[in-house]
Amino acid sequence: MGTLKAFREFVIGLTSFIKHKEITGMFTATTGTLMGGDSITESNISTLTDSIILLRYVEMFGDVKRGITVLKMRGSGHDKAIREFTIGKDGMHVGRAFRNVTGILSGAPVHVTPGDVERVWSQYDKAVGERRRPETTSGH
Repeated sequence: MGTLKAFREFVIGLTSFIKHKEITGMFTATTGTLMGGDSITESNISTLTDSIILLRYVEMFGDVKRGITVLKMRGSGHDKAIREFTIGKDGMHVGRAFRNVTGILSGAPVHVTPGDVERVWSQYDKAVGERRRPETTSGH
């Protein structure tokens, strides 16, 4: 069994090799918990990647849904919303963003009312002194 340092060095070497050959590489990682985790890349290799796409289970009102978000995409102003996705006979479908929900990435989603969201953003605006909030819409 190798060490974490040896694994990191292997990934660095492999990444360098495939970039030099102009090959796209896709690495996957699993987490030991169902709904959340302490680290996105537990071997601390996120600095070596150009993009990180996170798939996460989301429990909402007794139903288990699937969420997807792009955490990192080097050189891109990508969508930062966490969206629901489904997989059916026609393939994968990325749907609407989860709205009025916080704590999805930690594995402990909490539903908030639109009034609660507005109140938090108002407090943020007062603290920062300018409006930098994202667009808010109702829905899920």
